Amino acid sequence: MHFPYLTIGKKDDPKGRTFTVHYVASIQATGLCPPAGNGTVRPVLLAYAGSSSAVRAFTANLRAGLAAATTDRRFELLRSLGYKYQLTSPATGQALAIAYLPDFFHLQPGVQEHDALRFISAPPRWWLDRQEELLAPEFGSLARDHALAMAFVARLDARTPLPIANDPEFHHRLFGMALEEPWSETGENRQAFTFDGIEALGLAAPVLCDVPKRVFADFLASATAKLLPRHLAPALRPPIPSFASQLAFNFLTA
Repeated sequence: MHFPYLTIGKKDDPKGRTFTVHYVASIQATGLCPPAGNGTVRPVLLAYAGSSSAVRAFTANLRAGLAAATTDRRFELLRSLGYKYQLTSPATGQALAIAYLPDFFHLQPGVQEHDALRFISAPPRWWLDRQEELLAPEFGSLARDHALAMAFVARLDARTPLPIANDPEFHHRLFGMALEEPWSETGENRQAFTFDGIEALGLAAPVLCDVPKRVFADFLASATAKLLPRHLAPALRPPIPSFASQLAFNFLTA
């Protein structure tokens, strides 16, 4: 797999003010994080890798607000947006860094100051594999689809005060209906939601949700009336996981 260079500073700067790593992946959602006027991309997630020392130096400059570029794209991570940086070590002397906006990825978001449910669901494939194994006896070939629905609906449930029934089949059908709505994106609309390199991070293809709360309330009421068996009661909310459990790849599965 080819990982292009991602550079801060001018190439071959004689003063040594160039910092270079390898670009791994990114997710862009213009509705959540609009690009700069000069075409510079402001991603909701950016992953890059290199030697431990190179990644540390690159991250320090990226945190300071300096732009980074490949041969065809320029990225900017504004400090005011509140990016978190998670570093892991996949091999001795190597580092992988993921810069992301936590409110869009954590199961439990921070204080929501906007009148919308906004998140990106991109569960790791190892988690999907495990859920598929557990769900297969009941749902057979649709087990993985049910697991994807579980991840999506869990994030909806964490962002709305409205009760969502605790029934896997209902979650599966609710997810299918949500994908037909204009407020969800799977990457087909390249103007609004784009991503690449996600496979290298071991993630499933991300799904974007950005729906006004009143619109979602009407959607959920209609879907519940249509799909929910009458004998089922609304779900009890699970306890909120610790912040530590939502870091690194766990922030996509917690």
